[in-house]
Amino acid sequence: MIFVVGFHVMRGALGDALVFAVGSLILIADWKKWFRWSMPERPKFGRLSVLLAIAIAVSVLFFSKRGGWQDVVLLLALAPIALSLVYYRDHGPKPSSTKVMNQTRWAWLTLAVLMCVSELFAYIWANVFKDDKTYPTISIIVNPVLESPYGRGIFLAVWMLIGVGLLQIWRKK
Repeated sequence: MIFVVGFHVMRGALGDALVFAVGSLILIADWKKWFRWSMPERPKFGRLSVLLAIAIAVSVLFFSKRGGWQDVVLLLALAPIALSLVYYRDHGPKPSSTKVMNQTRWAWLTLAVLMCVSELFAYIWANVFKDDKTYPTISIIVNPVLESPYGRGIFLAVWMLIGVGLLQIWRKK
C-alpha cells in the first residue's frame, strides 16, 4: 500500500495518492478493529436502478468536459454506492474453497501482477527514455478515446456493466 501511494506521489497524481492512502487507512482500521462498526449485508439493487445510475453517469460524462467539476461530483456521488457494493461483511455460510476456485484465484492473481508489472515497466520506460510510444501505458492507449464525449460515455457504460457482472449484482441465488 505504501508503495502504491508513494508511486502516485512520485508521478504527481496527488488525487490518486489520496484515494489509495484513505482506502488503505480504512482497511487497516478495520483489520486492527480501531473502530467498532456494524456492516450490513451487501445492498441489493434492481436492474432498473442500476441501469438508471449508469445512464445518469454516462450523461454527465457525455455533456461535461473531461476532468471538470461535474466529473468530480459524479465520482463523489458514486463512491459510497460502489464502496457499499464491495466492502461488506458476508453473512451466512460460506462455500468452501475448491480446487477450481484456487486455480482460478491464482490465475487472476497472476494476471493482475503481470499487468501491474507491465504498467510499471511502461511508466519507467517512458520516463527514462522519454518515449511513451514504444511501450505505452494503458492511460496513453485509452486517452484518445476518452477525449471524445462518445468515447467517455461508452467507456464508462462498458466499465460499469463489467463491474455489475463481476459483482454479480443481478445474480439470482
